[in-house]
Amino acid sequence: MKRSIYDLRPTQFALGMKEVEAKVKKLKNFTEKELHDYLHHHPVPVVLCKDGNAHVIDHHHLVRACWEIGVEHVHTDIIEDLSAHPHISFWEKMKRSNWVHLFDQFGNGPHPHAVLPLDIRGLADDVFRSVAWAVREAGGFEKTAEPFAEFKWADFFRKRITLERTTNGFDAAVEKALALSQDPSAQHLPGYKPNRPKPAE
Repeated sequence: MKRSIYDLRPTQFALGMKEVEAKVKKLKNFTEKELHDYLHHHPVPVVLCKDGNAHVIDHHHLVRACWEIGVEHVHTDIIEDLSAHPHISFWEKMKRSNWVHLFDQFGNGPHPHAVLPLDIRGLADDVFRSVAWAVREAGGFEKTAEPFAEFKWADFFRKRITLERTTNGFDAAVEKALALSQDPSAQHLPGYKPNRPKPAE
């Protein structure tokens, strides 16, 4: 079913604005029909809670990109209806299922779920989440179904790279992160993909 973007409750404090910008560019290139079809085939997964709110458990970047281009309603897919659960057991289930990420744009946390942003407009920019996305796009690690995988990579890079807040600084950080993604110290991370030896000619 379709829901207003403003009624969707985030389950994280931050996102990577570079990824949002890339999605905005992609969505803007669609015709009206193409955009309608794309959003229909990419529903936002949600979990329902007692007060009737729908909590987004993936596609935060897509929802933010939709808001950026003026789309106010998106298709949703109800992954689980926990509306019969009291709030305490609801959040316990959310944490057990890895459907909530309670760390902020600096990697600090976990913070109380009660202070999560009310809607997609309140998410902060985690520049290292953007670095992680850029590294994945460049083939540094595989996309996986593990929840919040890119945030795990972001924290890995955050502890090892100094990032200057300039365009060149971002590109330099991505280059360093791409090299780090191949290091054995990253092998515990989801989607780790070490360099494989080239076949003999």
